[in-house]
Order: sequence, then C-alpha cells, then structure tokens
Amino acid sequence: MILYALWILLSTWLISSGWALSLFKQLNAAGYTVSLLIFGILTVGILRQGAQIVISKSFQPLIKLLRRFRRPIPIVYLIYFLAALIGGLLHAPSNYDALCYRLPRVLHWGAAGGWHWIGGINIRMDYSATGFEWLAAPLLMLFKTDRLLFLINVISYALLPGLIYSVLAGLGIRRRVAWYWMWLLPTAYCFVLQAGSIGNDMFATVYFMASAAFALRAVKMSSWSYAALSILAAALMTGAKASNLPLLLPLAFLVTGMVKILLRKPWKSLLLLIIACSASFLPIALMNIRYTGDWTGDPNNSEKMKISNPIAGLTGNFLELSFGALVPPVFPVVKSYNTVATQWFMKEPLRSIRDQYPRVSLSAGELATEEGAGLGAGLFILCCVGMFFSVNRNFQGGFSHPAMIFGLLSCVALAVFMAKMGSESAARLASPYYVGLIIPLLSFRSQGLLISKRWWRLLALACALSVFPALPLNPARPLIPIPLLIDAAESLHVSESVVTRIKNVYQVYGNRSDSLVELRGHLPSGSKRIGFAGTGNESEYSLWKPFGERRVLDLVTKVSFDSPSGEINCIVGSEEGIFTRSNLSAEEYARSIKGEVVWKEWITILGGREPCPWVVIVPGVEGHFSIPNHP
Repeated sequence: MILYALWILLSTWLISSGWALSLFKQLNAAGYTVSLLIFGILTVGILRQGAQIVISKSFQPLIKLLRRFRRPIPIVYLIYFLAALIGGLLHAPSNYDALCYRLPRVLHWGAAGGWHWIGGINIRMDYSATGFEWLAAPLLMLFKTDRLLFLINVISYALLPGLIYSVLAGLGIRRRVAWYWMWLLPTAYCFVLQAGSIGNDMFATVYFMASAAFALRAVKMSSWSYAALSILAAALMTGAKASNLPLLLPLAFLVTGMVKILLRKPWKSLLLLIIACSASFLPIALMNIRYTGDWTGDPNNSEKMKISNPIAGLTGNFLELSFGALVPPVFPVVKSYNTVATQWFMKEPLRSIRDQYPRVSLSAGELATEEGAGLGAGLFILCCVGMFFSVNRNFQGGFSHPAMIFGLLSCVALAVFMAKMGSESAARLASPYYVGLIIPLLSFRSQGLLISKRWWRLLALACALSVFPALPLNPARPLIPIPLLIDAAESLHVSESVVTRIKNVYQVYGNRSDSLVELRGHLPSGSKRIGFAGTGNESEYSLWKPFGERRVLDLVTKVSFDSPSGEINCIVGSEEGIFTRSNLSAEEYARSIKGEVVWKEWITILGGREPCPWVVIVPGVEGHFSIPNHP
C-alpha cells in the first residue's frame, strides 16, 4: 500500500501547497521547487527507519504483479496501459475542457502569483473544482510544457487494479472474483480512453477506491495512519469534481468504523481534518459563495447544468448512462443514428424531458472518445450475463453484506447525481461511480462459480478487448500514422465526404493544443499582454505559448490602453466572441477604439464546427475601449 499512500500524500501536498503558495503570492517555479524539496525531506524522514526494507517490500508486489501478466485478461490491461503511455508521449494533450478552461486558469494563476478570481466570460475558469489543476500546476511552471501532464492519469491508471482488488476483497467478495474484476473494471471505455489524456474524471476513481481501501484496512488493523489516508483520499475525490460529492455516502459507511480510531489522537485528527478540507472542494466552494453568493458558482444556472425537476434528471441521465453503456467503440452508421436521436427529442415524452434538462443528448461520434465515453458495451454485457447467471441460480450462496451495502449506497449516490446534475457528458462524469455500481453484482457468492466457467473467461476476454478498435484510431492520440489511414480509406474507395471528414477530425485534434499557432505568428512584435475576445467555448490557451513569455487577459470589463495596470498590446478574438461582448463586428469594434484589424483568417477550432473568422486588432495610441459584460 506504500505506492498508493505516496500518491495520496503527494496529491494532498500539491493541492494544499498550491493554496498556501497563492496566499504568499509565490505560485511560481521557485515556490514549487521549495515546496517539493520540503515534501521530499518529509517523505524521507517518515521512511528513514528501515527505508531499505520499505523499498524492498514495495517492489515485491510489483514483481508478483508482473508475473500475472502471463494471463490473457491482465495482458489486455497491460496493452491498454502501454497504449496510454505511448499515446501520451507521442501526442500533445487535446482534451477540450482542459484546453478551454482548466489549463488556462492555471496560467492565469501563475501570471498573478497565486489563485485569484479571474472574472472572465468563461465562468468555468472560476467556479470549477481545482484538484487536477493543482497537480498540473508544478509540471507547467517547472518544465514550461504541457507534454508531461498526461502522467497524472497514467499513474492513476496504473494504481487502479490494485486498489480495486483491495476494496473488493476487503468488502468480503471472493478473492478469485476480485482478482478477475480488478483487471476487467479498468477496461471500461471511460478509463481506457482517459488513461493517456488530461481529463479529470478517471483519476478521481483512484481517490474513491483509495479512500475505501484505506478505511477497510484502518478498521482491520486499528491504524490511525490508514484512517488518515482514507480521509485525505475522500477529500481529494471531492476536490477533483463537485459531481463526486454524493460518493461520500458509501464512504461514510466505511468511515464510521474509523471514528474511535481517529478520536484516540484528537489533536492530530483535528489537524488532519484541516488539511483534508484544504484538499477538498471546500475552498473553491467558499470562494464561489464569496464572489457569486452560491456554492456552485453559477447562481443563475447559466451553464444549464442544474436540474430542478428530479424526474427529468433521473430520466435524462438514465438515457445518457444507458447509451454510454451500449454505444460501440466504432460506430459507422452514426450519422443516421444522430438524425434519429435528434428526432426522438422533438417528440413527447422526450421533448418534455429536454425542456427540463436542456443539455440532454444521445448523439455520438464515429469513434468512442474520452469526451463522452461511459462504461462501454464490454462491461455492460458482462454485467448482464453475471446478473442472469445469479438469478438463474437463485442467488445461490447468498451475498457479502458489506459489499452489498457499499454497492447499494453507491447506487443511491448515483441517483442523487442524476437527479441534480444535467450534462450531455453524464456518462463520462459518472466515471468514478461505475466501480461502486458493479459491486452489488459481485457481492453474490454465485459469481465465484461463474468465473470458473471456461465460456465466461472467454467472454470476459472478448469484452475486455471490445474497446481496443478505438485505441489506434483515437483522434486525440492515434497510434497509427494518419496518412496511412487516409491512403487506406482512399484505396478502399471510401466516399470523398468520409475521407474529408477523417482528414478534418484528425487535423483538428492534432492542432487543438495549439489551435491559434498561425494567428500567433501575426501578433505585433513585442506583444506581452494580449486581450482575448473569444466566446466562452473558445480557448485562449494557444496564446500563452511559449509559456512565460506573455500574459492573456479576458476582455470583459472596462480596460484602458494607456493605464499602466491595464496596458494591452493587441486584441485577439473571433468575430462571434467580439460581437457577443460588444454587439459590434470586428472592424466596427476596431474603429471604436481607434485601432486597426491587422490580420483576419478563418480557423477551425472544433471538429464538428465550421471554421470561423479570427482577427488580430492593434489599438490606436490614444485608444480607449470598453467591452461590457454580456447581458
């Protein structure tokens, strides 16, 4: 458990130190260097007694684990892990949410020396949970590159099987059943496709599993240290995303057994709770209350993610989660399907659900991708077979009560999530819930008999492999040369529209991390402060590159060009973004500030979106400008 403990401690340290460095305006490379040196010294100090023994013991499970890769299902997991590692090494990160607001917010904090309320048109930069960002911040600030950020998810994916096994076995599920499912559960589409990305859904599953695993071990061994790690992991889970908050319910079932253990050391436990709060969602919730009056940060529900009608939320999310469990990894008839899916929501009763759940969507892409992947068809089929077998056997042998209670509480937690939150990406957002949802099925003793069947093992292998076709073709991190793919499509006489679509999708994904690179070459020489006027769904991230050379400011409030604190060398924006903010065209806006449009070109930002015009505006020497908030 040492490797898991180190990951929890490092995560907690980075998040807590991020807030602390912000307090002293030292959120920079020097501040993180000192912070990490202190963490290293403390870690060595904790392990100073018998360090060699600790290291030796930590590698024993690893050696034993490597031996198990001789079996087919673990080999499938190993292939997925290596694909994530290679994909992350070969390709720049392209996760849309990360590039649109999660990484830009880190750059804003670094430029200002600490966390602050940015107040731009993209409100997600302010109100969203900050867990992944605090882990990414030292990598960005120390190495001045985003090419290492995928390691956060690769490490998390590497830790997942062992944690799943510890939880399943600790809850009383038969060890052989736990062994098979420790390899099967990480093959969920959402886990595999995010393992090499910079998404912030999958990595929270590790914190959920770690909290449960350490809680079970704390009660078994009456250990305060394990209890502390469980509390920290639970806090980290909430700090990753507010949508994970309901998962505190199943964890509470396990944590109640640790109360007496924590009370043995009241002062240490009090300090533990303070540290845990700093690593949780609580700090950003308090900031949201301060700046918006609402703990979510979106009091007017401008993002349309709050559901006021629980029935609509439960129904809409059920449809999305079900679709996420059924959609194939490769969907060649997706265009026809999307047309039908759109028509469904134009008719009753789905139209009423859409009215209450504006962002509900059952649309899909040609390939399973990290932005929308859920449980996946493989595990869904395997779960259906397992339930049918257990029912057919009349639930022979009973079930593990702790596992059943924990699993049912996980189902209740998901129901709360479904009733309150509405997003077109519900299948992805629910990633940390999936392991808990499957635990009730695994709690039945009859599952031990099922896994002994040769046909089941073959089916399990096939289901584990089901997501594989999407891996080499993954637009975010393709593992085959795209020119070869295009040549193959043309040699097979694939229609010209499909070939064009292939070229467009891979080009957009390939350029997404630096989508404005062409525009950046037309910035006025010496531009250090750039005003950004894109829409809330258009990313400013590319304008920050190379990192550390310039600062980007979102043009929402009044700024004066000749003001020392607000001096801006040029303005970059899309036609739509400028019109949204000022009700003027780019040319009209340039004239209003006595400036000039020095460059204009059509740029494609998203694969499913038409190119749109972007401009570079250089203001006049005496120009003043004001872009009012959007009404």
